[in-house]
Amino acid sequence: MTDATYQVRVSGLIPDELLSELQDLKVSVEPPETVLHGYLPDQSAVVGLISRIHGMGLRLIEVRRLPADDLP
Repeated sequence: MTDATYQVRVSGLIPDELLSELQDLKVSVEPPETVLHGYLPDQSAVVGLISRIHGMGLRLIEVRRLPADDLP
């Protein structure tokens, strides 16, 4: 599997102190959600990101793999 770009939506705002853990992802706010975009090398990285989000106590809304022609 090659690198893929993902879009991850989280309910609410991610506190600044937690954003430092997500420094490899682009973060944008689309109220009432925070949207993360970034390259993840494999399914293990996707699961790891979901685990980090869960560990932060955030509510995961959606995880979507973006087509190559739909990059942010």
